[in-house]
Amino acid sequence: MYMIVDVWKPNFGKIDNKKCVMSYGLVDTDQFLIEKKTGWKVRYTCDVCCDGKIHTNRGGSLFGVTTKLNTIEKQTCRSCRSRFSEHEIKKTYIPFSKIKKSIEGSNYILINSEEEYMGSNNRSQYKHEIKCENNHNLYDTWNNWSKGKRCRLCYETNKFNNAVKYKNGWERYKFLVWYYTEKSYKKHYKHINPNNLKRGKEYHLDHKYSLYEGFLNNVSPKIVGGYNNLDVITRNENLKKHKSCSISLNELVMYEKVN
Repeated sequence: MYMIVDVWKPNFGKIDNKKCVMSYGLVDTDQFLIEKKTGWKVRYTCDVCCDGKIHTNRGGSLFGVTTKLNTIEKQTCRSCRSRFSEHEIKKTYIPFSKIKKSIEGSNYILINSEEEYMGSNNRSQYKHEIKCENNHNLYDTWNNWSKGKRCRLCYETNKFNNAVKYKNGWERYKFLVWYYTEKSYKKHYKHINPNNLKRGKEYHLDHKYSLYEGFLNNVSPKIVGGYNNLDVITRNENLKKHKSCSISLNELVMYEKVN
């Protein structure tokens, strides 16, 4: 009749006063089709690939009116449903002219051609090669672009410029040092923290040549925040050290020249 193998009815019970399925009992398929029970478990084989494998679904999906891939008349396995979905996506792809107009209308340049886009096996996930007005290269899908995602480098630059715009003196210097410090720590983590100590209550990230002395002596924030000037020490050591330095300015400059 149909590709339904069998149908199983859930038997409920309570555990810690919570209703849950305790077991399943085999029921007559015709009874299932008449009663149209949504919570019953249906085992079926796929009408499309006909590989003979048994798949499981909930009864409710077979009686829905919105789905065309899983009905009483025709059951489709997950693999086949995925292929059909991808086929539908390819049929309803965004025209290249619309993509090009949107990108170039934002003062970006679209590098890849229409032929490359149309020849893609998955146009919905095709990463377009784009160049921003500051000559940065990026690769973006139409989905990300349409959501407003743009050049990451420009975003970070603008974010940085806005952060320092209204800062002056010590506040500006401290911000810049910590900006370069975190970048150095991320890039040279193994060099700075070889023992993988967790920063927080017990361990602090320390500037060997302190921010305070760097500010007084007009040392570049990039140098004070560089990886040669960073070390992970205990909280007590850092509090005891306070504004003092564990290396001299000459040593710091020497480290920078060597590296």
